[in-house]
Amino acid sequence: MSVGKSPTSEAAPEPSRAPARSRAATRARLLEAGTELFAAEGLHAVSSARIARAAGVAAGTFYLHFKDKQALFHEIVFAAFAELRERQARARAAADSDFEAQLRASTTELVAFAGENRSLISIVFGPDHEAASVGEDVLGAILPDLEAALAARAAAGELPGRLHTGVAAQALLGQTARVIAWWVEDPSRASREEIVDSLLQMHPARPAEPKERS
Repeated sequence: MSVGKSPTSEAAPEPSRAPARSRAATRARLLEAGTELFAAEGLHAVSSARIARAAGVAAGTFYLHFKDKQALFHEIVFAAFAELRERQARARAAADSDFEAQLRASTTELVAFAGENRSLISIVFGPDHEAASVGEDVLGAILPDLEAALAARAAAGELPGRLHTGVAAQALLGQTARVIAWWVEDPSRASREEIVDSLLQMHPARPAEPKERS
């Protein structure tokens, strides 16, 4: 009679996987609860205890996953930022290859994302400065790529000769963040198309439109 594996030994789960799945599920619930509460009430009005309660876990469990509510919010914001960058990459891939079409695709996706995430944008970049440090972290993450892109345009002779790309990157980033924060406060102030067109008009690397002859 041959000896094979017992049914028990075949069905036994790996001991490390179940706790890991449980931790991941708990973390996901905390992130989901935090996202909903922050969107509804802002950063300052929400406590870590309320987030834990909304997620269905004990208050102490919160601190097994996050140092404080700011750390949780930071993760929410950077997950959203990663989603935006993926969306912009897909939009550029679907657009024509010339620079203006690529710029329009990215800007259109940015404005669409802002319209869908008004509460998040307001907390991070709004006038109340609820999460100013997180906003600075986001802008700091964007800045190197933006400055490199402007430097490449300058090297190709497509920017004004005396334009400092570092200064231009800071100015462009600041004005875009301010315009988007202003718009999400009240989207009736301008249409999405007007926001996109205005941001493109102000972009230093956008080719100047030829002047009409009188």
